[in-house]
Amino acid sequence: MARNRKYFLCSACGSDFPKWQGKCAVCGEWNTIVEAEAPAAAKTALPAAGAVDLGSVEFSPVHRILTGIGEFNLVCGGGVVPGSVILIGGEPGIGKSTLALQIAGYFKTLYISGEESPVQIRLRAERIGCNMEGIRLSASCGVEQIIGLAEAERPQCIIVDSIQTLYTPEIPGLKGSVSQVRESASRLADAAKRINAVMILIGHITKEGAIAGPKLLEHLVDTVLYFEGNFSRDYRVLRAFKNRYGSVNEIGLFRMEERGLVEVTDKNKIFLNPYLSQAPGNAVSAAVEGSRIILFEVQSLVTASAFPNPRRMADGFDLNRLILITAVLEKHAGLKIAAFDVFINVSGGFQINDTAADLAVAVSIASSFRNRSVPHGVGLLGEISLSGEIRPVSLCGRRIQEFKHSGFNTLVLPEAEVSEAKAIGFDGTVIGVRTVQDAIDRVFE
Repeated sequence: MARNRKYFLCSACGSDFPKWQGKCAVCGEWNTIVEAEAPAAAKTALPAAGAVDLGSVEFSPVHRILTGIGEFNLVCGGGVVPGSVILIGGEPGIGKSTLALQIAGYFKTLYISGEESPVQIRLRAERIGCNMEGIRLSASCGVEQIIGLAEAERPQCIIVDSIQTLYTPEIPGLKGSVSQVRESASRLADAAKRINAVMILIGHITKEGAIAGPKLLEHLVDTVLYFEGNFSRDYRVLRAFKNRYGSVNEIGLFRMEERGLVEVTDKNKIFLNPYLSQAPGNAVSAAVEGSRIILFEVQSLVTASAFPNPRRMADGFDLNRLILITAVLEKHAGLKIAAFDVFINVSGGFQINDTAADLAVAVSIASSFRNRSVPHGVGLLGEISLSGEIRPVSLCGRRIQEFKHSGFNTLVLPEAEVSEAKAIGFDGTVIGVRTVQDAIDRVFE
């Protein structure tokens, strides 16, 4: 009788090795190699492989189902696809289970709860006003029992909260182990496609912010969504990191209330203070997030440093980009800030990964350093090069339109984009600039 083969698996990336080692040679993580056991391979003859012409493959348009939660539909690409598997990750208490229960109310749903009791789920459903008519609840943690129940019930949607609580007795290891999570997710994904039901898996995250379990877990599913947010604020951002049925550039905006997660329709209420402060150090720019243009406020504080090496700190903005911008300001704009601490904050807890915000960051730093406020109603767009030049930005026309609709009366942007602002019909003043020095002079003249 063939014996099972012992091998070692990286819990971070899923790579396997013939023997234990302290560091994973694939992902570089330390102390993530754990022992696993593979079932003995059966000696069966494999069928001959075949191939077909790509043009002869039959297909039908993707049919999507709307959940009734517009922001969730947007992130998923316009609705959920029957037979697809969606993985939702996020910190404990961020709202994953609440969102899943709200989604469940729009379908004939089988809700598998491995963490909360039926009473707790009922209490949450009562609190958020969830439609409980079509929701069937089970506390089973066995994968085979869940699949059998799903095949008997034939639901439109299956929700598993959470994937780390499931197990199958055929696979060695405790609940939440690499082998259990991997095998459970694989079997559930196959079952979802057989039943043609939408499956939503809720996953824990590690202290580094990644979904717990092997990296293979993210490859097994069709869509990976992350819930982001700051517990000191009520707002949540749902972001797609993988989507086989849509774009990964969309974000969903929610506000956590007593009645659950509420969609935010006016996005600028989160990231842009309607009563913009006239204090020095504030500047406004526009970022592209999928089909959205979001206006946000950059806040800067420049103070004399008490340390030999002045600090550079950024919240919501790339720290390396901040260091680059401060160096350009020092060399090409004449701001002697080498001996000053520079702190950057993007209001509303928003994370900026768009170089179009460079000019707003530079002007806000200059504003704080000179203790002079940026005039009211001024919007800034532009990428800063190492030579101090202001370069054009992508989708500038859509950003200008958002400034126009939000009532801004002055735009400072790359000289090459002035003609586009005029073509759009921007009613206010358009200032074209070539260098960061020119931009600072024009803003504070």
